[in-house]
Amino acid sequence: GPCMLTLLAAQPWWVWLLVAALVLAARRVFRVRMAALQESRARAAAAAESELLQKNPKQFTKDELLAYNGTDPSKPLLLALKGRVIDVTSGFDFYGPGGPYGVFAGKDASKAFATMSIKEEDAHNDLTGIDENHLKVLDDWYNKLTGKYPTVGRVS
Repeated sequence: GPCMLTLLAAQPWWVWLLVAALVLAARRVFRVRMAALQESRARAAAAAESELLQKNPKQFTKDELLAYNGTDPSKPLLLALKGRVIDVTSGFDFYGPGGPYGVFAGKDASKAFATMSIKEEDAHNDLTGIDENHLKVLDDWYNKLTGKYPTVGRVS
């Protein structure tokens, strides 16, 4: 019998165009599905790590904490206040990259919370020179956020 190539070769140009379009569409669907699968796996890995950290809180170094700033989708989104590390993944729109408070992610941003600053240079834990009123503001944020988000460790 005639082979597939011979059958295709006998077809008009529009059949070739249609076949090419179908092949390209199938490739696109495959790529989109693969990307969705990878994203889903990354989210599952982040959730599993968060669950593990909630059961066994970790002592983070500053550098270790920075790896949880939202740029790696396979890691939970963390930030710290007064040395206490919390998982703010559920607040990703706020604390993730590009979010209004994204500069806090992966850091102990105690000074920024105390002074109600969203400047990158204030996202640290040095409270030198911060007055009593601003320390009270920090305590209010601490109580609010540690009540809302799970604790996963401490940062030294």
